[in-house]
This record gives sequence, structure tokens and C-alpha cells, in this order.
Amino acid sequence: MSLTSHRGASEASGAQDNPGTFETAASDALCALRDAAVTAIESIGGGNMNSLALSRRLGVDKSLTWRMVRFAQEPDAFSGSKHLPGDAGLRIFARAVRAHGADDATVERFTAAADRLEEVVRQHAGNRASFRALLAHCTAEPHADERAMDFRRSAYQANAALWGIEASTRLMLAFLTPGANGTVDVALVSGFLGLRRMRRDQSWPVARRRVLGHEGRTRERIVMPLDPSVPMDAPPILAEFSTLRGEALRPMGTEHGFWYELPEGDVGTGGAVDCVFGERMPGAGPSVREGGVHGAEVLLRLDMPMEHVLMDVFVDRSLPVAGVPKASLYGLLSGGSGENSADRERDRMPLAEQPQEIGQEPRAWATPVAPRHWELIHDCMRWIDRRPTDFRAHRLAMRWPLIPTALVVSTPIGTR
Repeated sequence: MSLTSHRGASEASGAQDNPGTFETAASDALCALRDAAVTAIESIGGGNMNSLALSRRLGVDKSLTWRMVRFAQEPDAFSGSKHLPGDAGLRIFARAVRAHGADDATVERFTAAADRLEEVVRQHAGNRASFRALLAHCTAEPHADERAMDFRRSAYQANAALWGIEASTRLMLAFLTPGANGTVDVALVSGFLGLRRMRRDQSWPVARRRVLGHEGRTRERIVMPLDPSVPMDAPPILAEFSTLRGEALRPMGTEHGFWYELPEGDVGTGGAVDCVFGERMPGAGPSVREGGVHGAEVLLRLDMPMEHVLMDVFVDRSLPVAGVPKASLYGLLSGGSGENSADRERDRMPLAEQPQEIGQEPRAWATPVAPRHWELIHDCMRWIDRRPTDFRAHRLAMRWPLIPTALVVSTPIGTR
């Protein structure tokens, strides 16, 4: 184990801009404790030891020294905090280094830093569990670190148990192609794979989605089933990829057209079901103009416990694209919808995951979280009379997403 001091890490993160914030107080306290830990370990000759050797030297549990070593070695204090022992463990460590040769000044510095951290916890969070939850959001750039993923997995498990429903994968495919009069046509596939219910008395919407133009509102348009064999007045279910039949769904009239819900009953209680829908919306995207760029936005509501989200965006190569697709996440608990409105930024949430280009080899588009995914893409392209080589493809993959939220992927269409 080679330890170095990381003083100044809080300044590097920009936390000094507002000394009264939780982020600043936590960063200062964690950095001070980490530096004091480095000094304490080095003072007993443990600077080049691994955690097991340090455990033997101090006569303490190896899990405690493992945590202390990982915390002391991490350059980023927020990332290192996930390894930090509790207050009792810090006190045990302080007594152990004192008993094995650390001078009083070193031990007092470590103890003072531990006291300072506990004061920050008390003032800003109340307890260590809340403190850890707050720290999950203290990053200069969003990233799906261990703590955030642990919280998301726990939330998924809790929501599935409480609501009595879950899905293996929330799926969306969006195909953007040239439309009439310089507009963009959109074909959307959306659905749930591995949908399972533990409660029979709850209904759930399973086809609720919108395509938003750059004007930030839905527009009147003709919406057609993607599969031409499906009647215009029937649920636009893709029967080849669904175990749930359209007649099992209940249509619900809204200002945005028909949504379809899985009514109360036994469907999904005896085993998982799949339901996949497909529609074509001519002119749903923005107009393509010289010297102007607009975001063609596709919105996916995430309001059911699910393990995976898979969102693929295919943009016809003949469309002028001014950049790569970007994803944003908006919370819905405060009344927002995720639509492109002037006030939606107040609902924006951190999002680590972003769309990634998935190349030109169609077979590489297959994924284990969505069986028969390549077949589904192939059929969709056949229905819109396109080939795989006609598209640029980007994929956004998430695991255990926060709910209820709206996931928006925006593709800049046009020329600057």
C-alpha cells in the first residue's frame, strides 16, 4: 500500500464556491479525515502494507483496515466515502494506531477530523445512512458509481414489492426518416418485456408515450399502426413480439389520443408477459431547414419498476444531423411531464448514462436484455421500407432507473 496526501481535492471539485453548502462541508471534512488517516497509517510504518498486513499489525478486524486503506487511497473524497467505516470503527482505528506507536499529535488530528465529520453528518443529514444518500449526488459530473447503483437497485426492489408489478426491460425504438415538406417522420416501438404482476387489483398503462416536436407540444397528426396488418382502430400491438394480446387491454381516451392499460385481473400473475407496440407518425419531428437546428425529441415515461431500459434511436443518413443524441431525465413527482416546456428544467435529474453509437453491423445491435431484438429491428425497417445501412444508430441503456421519471433523447436535426 502506497499512500499519498490528497490535499486540495475539494478545491479541484469546485466545492469552495459556496462554503455554506452540504457539498462543501462534506468535502472539507472528508478530505481532512482522509489526510489524517494517511498520516496515521504512515506514522506506524504501515504506508507500504496491504490491508491484511495492517490488520495484523494493529490487531483489528481486517474489514476495518480494508475500509481505511481504500478510503485513504482514493483521490476523490466523495468516491472514497463509500468505503468509510462508521464512527465506532473510526474510534477503534484511532485507539489501535495510538497503541502501536502513533504520536499524540497524529492521533489527536485524526480524532478531531472524525469529530468534524460527525458534526457535518449531524448538521446536514442527521445520520450516516442519509449522509451516504446525499453523497451519491455530490459529483462534478454525473456517473453511475457503486453507491448510486446500490440505491437504484434497492429502490427497484422496494417499488416492485410495494406496487406488486415489475418488468425486466422497458423498450423503445425510434426511427427518424425524411418526411413530406421538409419534416421528419417518426416510427416508434415501445413496450415491456418480462412484465410480471403480484397484485390482481391494480391496472397499469402499458402504451403511454409521446413524440415531441421542437415546438414543445404535441401536434395533430395521423397516427398509424407500424404493422400494416393491424387495423387503424385496434391497439397497435406487434403480435409477433408480444405474448399479450390486444383484446386483453383496455383503451383509455385522453387529450392525446388513446392510451392502453392492462386492467385488473390475472394477466401477468401466472408468468411474465411481453407487450410491444408500434406506430408511425408522419411529420411528427421538426422541420429541416438550412441554417437552423432543432431537437427531435423522443420521450419515454418510466413509471413502473423495471430492471433495464433499452432505447435505440435510428436516424436516416439522408437527414442532416448537427451532433450526437443527448439524453435528459426529468422527475415527475413535482407535477412535471418531461415535455419541452419553459419550466421543465426545474425537474431535471442527474443522468450518468448517455446514448452511445452502436456501429453499422446490424447483428451487433442484438442484446441479452431484449430477446429477438435484432428480429424486431429487422421487421420495423421492413415496415418503413428502410435497410440497416440507411441509419446511424445510437443506444441508451440504463439499469434500475428512478421512477417516476421521463427519459428524453434529443437528436439535433438541421444545419447550423
